[in-house]
Amino acid sequence: LALVVIGITMYMIYVRPFMKKMEVTNLVQYDKELTLVLGGGGNSGILVSDSLVIVIDTKFHDAAEQLSKKVKELSGNKPILVINTHFHPDHTGGNKFYKGKTIIAGGNYTKEFWIQEADEDNLPTQWLKDRIDIKMGDDTVTLLNMASNAHTASDVVVYLHKRKMLFAGDLILNKQAPVLMAGADPEGYLSVLEILPKQFDIQKIVPGHGAIGGIEILNNFRQYFLDMNTAANDESKKEELVAKYKDWVQMPVFMSPSATISAIKKKAQLK
Repeated sequence: LALVVIGITMYMIYVRPFMKKMEVTNLVQYDKELTLVLGGGGNSGILVSDSLVIVIDTKFHDAAEQLSKKVKELSGNKPILVINTHFHPDHTGGNKFYKGKTIIAGGNYTKEFWIQEADEDNLPTQWLKDRIDIKMGDDTVTLLNMASNAHTASDVVVYLHKRKMLFAGDLILNKQAPVLMAGADPEGYLSVLEILPKQFDIQKIVPGHGAIGGIEILNNFRQYFLDMNTAANDESKKEELVAKYKDWVQMPVFMSPSATISAIKKKAQLK
């Protein structure tokens, strides 16, 4: 009974307000071809050219349907290509609104895994094993499967060359602690965060959650993992390093510096 009470209390104090905040959306007209729809699950992008419309992540709940209506308004009769940065339902829950369209996701997942985690209605139609470059008017859009276990086993990033903009999915969050569950790997995060600036000239980042910004978002998120590594290995520095991130979005147990430290220690014990 005590555990039930604790669970209900945590839900009411932390989880419910967090989920309510996640459902709020903010439409940003970045330029005449690119519309950003922030929140409502993972951040999304709609890129329109004369011959193709690309949708990056499809949100969840009501926001997913609203996004699909915006895509329909902007696309007219143009073909639509949907890209999922990873399988989590807050990024893929609207796939079902794009029946008959090409939906691309990372190729390190299996069909069975996706159905179990994200539902058969939201299943991709094409699996990306490595990289695709797509010509979009005077821009090139690169889809890259990071192909290493970081946030998930097959995180995909999308880079818009003309804008020097990276859609990072949950590989990068802006002032939000990560959820390190279901195989997420702190070492994998650090590896990817080292690779991305070498792979692309990044000047703008659309994180999986949080406001858009510059390369400092990546640097801050990388520093978070470095600091948590230090805290996991040096108890005397833990309090100071955890306090650095007190203004970040957090949730006890699941999504916090302490949870990250626990994940790092657990990974070390398994070696």
